[in-house]
Amino acid sequence: MRQESSFTRPSEFCPHPERWHANDEQATEIEVSEMIAGLVRALQPDFCLETGTYDGQTTEAIGQALLKNGQGQLVSCEVNKPAVIAAKRRCQGLPVTIYNVSSHVYTPPQPIDFALFDSDIRRADEFRRYSEWMHERTVVVFHDTAPHHVAIRTGVEELEGEGFIVAVTLPTPRGVTIATVAR
Repeated sequence: MRQESSFTRPSEFCPHPERWHANDEQATEIEVSEMIAGLVRALQPDFCLETGTYDGQTTEAIGQALLKNGQGQLVSCEVNKPAVIAAKRRCQGLPVTIYNVSSHVYTPPQPIDFALFDSDIRRADEFRRYSEWMHERTVVVFHDTAPHHVAIRTGVEELEGEGFIVAVTLPTPRGVTIATVAR
């Protein structure tokens, strides 16, 4: 585990990235994964969706939170086959299903209570795709919304400007935005 400052430079948005940790430049900050798991514990969702499983760190954290909650299911979509295999091993025994499929083609079987968008730069498009399965209690999280992630941040700001979400962006090294769905 390395300090985030080896991947992200200090900035006005996040002056101390060394306070966060990640396994590599693609993995979510460990502290952010823990925060997301805390949201799942607090919100008690029945159905969660994650896009971008990667190494399964956050997937596992969400699965552990659902297990502690005593109910709920997570579906995670990942296009990288080796990542899917590794994440499935990591999440054995948890209420988690990982599909080797693009998030742009997966169809959820029920309403989404919690969503984490963390795949490619088209995260606003992912939100739009899944919005018909969301409701007024749905909470969504977008990772990589710091100012240096221009395309993702702009997409999330557009969603807010268009009235789809009410959002707050937290100053983590890569940025994380938590939002409710506006209905």
